[in-house]
Order: sequence, then C-alpha cells, then structure tokens
Amino acid sequence: MCSPNLDIVYQFTNSHLFGSENKKSKWKMEYEDTIYKIYDWDRNLAGYFFPKYDLVETTNDEEDIDGEEEELIEKLNKSHEKVRGGNILFPMIKLNLLDKEEGIDLDYTIDSLEQNLQRSRAWRQWLQQNHRKFAIIGNAVCTSREDRNMLSIVLGVDSNIILGEKETLTALTPLLDELHEVGLL
Repeated sequence: MCSPNLDIVYQFTNSHLFGSENKKSKWKMEYEDTIYKIYDWDRNLAGYFFPKYDLVETTNDEEDIDGEEEELIEKLNKSHEKVRGGNILFPMIKLNLLDKEEGIDLDYTIDSLEQNLQRSRAWRQWLQQNHRKFAIIGNAVCTSREDRNMLSIVLGVDSNIILGEKETLTALTPLLDELHEVGLL
C-alpha cells in the first residue's frame, strides 16, 4: 500500500471535527485484520481505513514484533481506544487502458484520459477546499493492488478517532457523506 507524506501537520483542535451529528449512517464498517472496510448502503466496498496505531517496538525479533503488534492492535480495537488519525483509501479513477490484448482506438483513449483527468481535477479541487474541514494532512495516489487500471487515493487524516466499528464509522461518516454528495464516492 502506498502511504501519503504525513510530515505536514496542521494544528487542528476542533474536537467535534468528525461525527458531531447523531444521525444513523447509511455506511457500514467491518473490522478485519487491523483495518476497517467501508461499505456503501448497497453493501459495495467503498474504501478502507487504516488507523494510525503508533505502536512502539519492544524487541529486535521481527516475528515477535509482528505477533505482539497484532495482539496489541486487537486489544486496542476491542477496548475502543482512541487513535490519532490514519489513512483512508478510496478508488479514484478507472483507466480501462492497460493490459489490452488488442489495440485501443485513439478516440477512445483520448476520451478515457480526458474523463479521468476531469475526475482527478475534481478530487484536487475538493481536497483544496476541504482539507482543513476534515483534517486531511496528506494525500497520495497509487495503483490498486487488485486492478492495474484503477488508481486509488489515500487521504491522511489527523483527528482523534475512537476504534470500533460503530465509533470509527461515526467519526468518518461526515467525510464519507461529503465525498458521496459531490460524486467522488
């Protein structure tokens, strides 16, 4: 997974930045193997949330570290601990140009690139206008592991988030709703 450059940190102290509304979310969340899968109301996978666990290494043995980290992460999630942000991964654009056995029509190629450029610009504009509102401190674009034609965007979020499916979903719902409303999700 690619990771955004999170060296830039904003001093954002609004404790009600996320999840301030108590309405029921149409989104669903499922915790699995240290990450949270985000589903839309049609139960389609819409993204992933990777909490920033900030674990401290206590041993030099890599196998012990991995086992201890997984155990500690499980405890943090079960006890609904607070973490400081994380990374959210969403699909950004679908190229439909790579790995074609036959040649691709030039007009189709140009149309596809123009549509994807338009969508990429919409993401950039949205980030420029909303990064402070949602405490987004970095972003990166990477190729999806499952589909070389899909580019995903990773948003680094710097806000307090309580772990647990319901709690994390409550924290992320305003961001998800906003992205859905503007047609980016």
